[in-house]
Amino acid sequence: ISINITTPEDMTREESYAAIDDCLLRILEVDGIEYIGAMDSESTSAFFMAGTGDGSYGSYVCNALATEGASAQEIDRIAKDINESLADSPCTVEVSTGSGMGDMSAMMGSSGISVNIYGNDYEELRSISADITEIMENQEGLTGISDSFAGGEPTLQVIIDRDEAMRYGFTVAQIFAEIASHTSTTTTATTITVDGVEMKVNITDNTDTLTREDLLNLEFEEIDMMAQTDMGSGEDMSFEGFDTPVVDDEETSETSETEETEEEESKIHTLSEFAEVIETTSSDSINRSNLVRYVTVSSEMSEGYNATLIARELSPKLDEYSKSLPGGYSVEVSGESSEVMEMVKQMLEMAALALLFIYLIMVAQFQSLLSPLIILFTIPLAFTGGMIGLLIADIPLSLLSLVGFVVLMGTVVNNGIVFVDYTNQLRIGGLERRDALVATGITRMRPILMTALTTILAMSMMIFGSGMASQLGRGMAVVISAGLLYSTFMTLFIVPVMYDILFKKQPLNVDVGSDIDDAIDDAAEYLATHNRQN
Repeated sequence: ISINITTPEDMTREESYAAIDDCLLRILEVDGIEYIGAMDSESTSAFFMAGTGDGSYGSYVCNALATEGASAQEIDRIAKDINESLADSPCTVEVSTGSGMGDMSAMMGSSGISVNIYGNDYEELRSISADITEIMENQEGLTGISDSFAGGEPTLQVIIDRDEAMRYGFTVAQIFAEIASHTSTTTTATTITVDGVEMKVNITDNTDTLTREDLLNLEFEEIDMMAQTDMGSGEDMSFEGFDTPVVDDEETSETSETEETEEEESKIHTLSEFAEVIETTSSDSINRSNLVRYVTVSSEMSEGYNATLIARELSPKLDEYSKSLPGGYSVEVSGESSEVMEMVKQMLEMAALALLFIYLIMVAQFQSLLSPLIILFTIPLAFTGGMIGLLIADIPLSLLSLVGFVVLMGTVVNNGIVFVDYTNQLRIGGLERRDALVATGITRMRPILMTALTTILAMSMMIFGSGMASQLGRGMAVVISAGLLYSTFMTLFIVPVMYDILFKKQPLNVDVGSDIDDAIDDAAEYLATHNRQN
């Protein structure tokens, strides 16, 4: 059980340590908690980042270990008791459970259901986000619904008319730089150490800052684009054959001063002439996917609800709402449900590829398409046994459990291969189909059981172990053991029946080579004994 504890910011280091000690003592008093350990977040960060922590305090990560053998329901009960015991604590507490490291939702981060909204206009995204939030609030099973704007700050958004700004020779980058130069500027001057605590000394310049009222009155000096592209003043140029008029110097001086004054007055412009300011709320982060901005509406799952099933109910509502969206905007379900479905899809593709390879290998071995098909009937039996094992052990389906099913596919066919191959040898030796099946069941039962039991006993250490590795792989071990046990006994009944129904023709005598012909042949030995008895 993972517990994140944050103490109030106004606490001193000693008060923060005393508060976390009090929380740990309360947690230890909860029924079902065996051990607990804690580290402050900065120490944890410094450990993994080569000691780059800055010596701060106030945030702690605690890991509590429940008593051995606690079920998933018991873990959930302990988590609720921890929340209740720390309800009156001044600290902020977040409790999360992993259900023995095997819960699929825990492995995927328990992110619940999230909906991504794609588009470019910020205000339109805000409007769509509000509609999606309302839809999710009306969906049963979802709690704690929030969007990307929930943690945002009040913001003044400057919308610039680019064409109008270019008339005065301004670009968006120049306007931004001018506005930024009038905002508060903070820089770190130095770092000092007092009583072993490092403190940064920051200097903030607030001497020429903007306010909401005078933002639009910010002045910009017009840039004369023609003057910048002029190659020369003209008076330095002289052309032969042209007369230069003589003008009174005093008159020229007065005229120039008047023109310069008018030019200076016309060169000053305010932000209001080519921009407007609106009040809005910024999102807590800016996310893009394929260069398209998106915001997220996320939620948590209520107790007893499944994220995948809820997403299945929510998707039609979102599809219906998407029909009314303007062009360039779309809605997509993400979060835990999409991650789980993607994982399941990949595992199914892996299982299908494994099944194909298993079948092709057996076709090459038996030189027949029918014998491998009979053996493949053991795979559904194994899957049934694996699911029964998970239900009996009360272990949720997890990523490693799905891996266990893939491993089971390659393991369980061994019994079928032994059975079908031995039956074929007996039939080639002269026995009738029914007699060969009965003889195979009698003579091959012990080696089949021995093969299955060795694997099951090997998995038992992981099933009944209490270490971290055992908890992580318990789901996989249960699937392999239960599936193999169930399919082994069912193989002795189902495979003979399917063989008798489907494989009526005489099996092909496979040429295994002269070197292998000299090896001990159990089927030939059995046939010789059988003939002598007859």
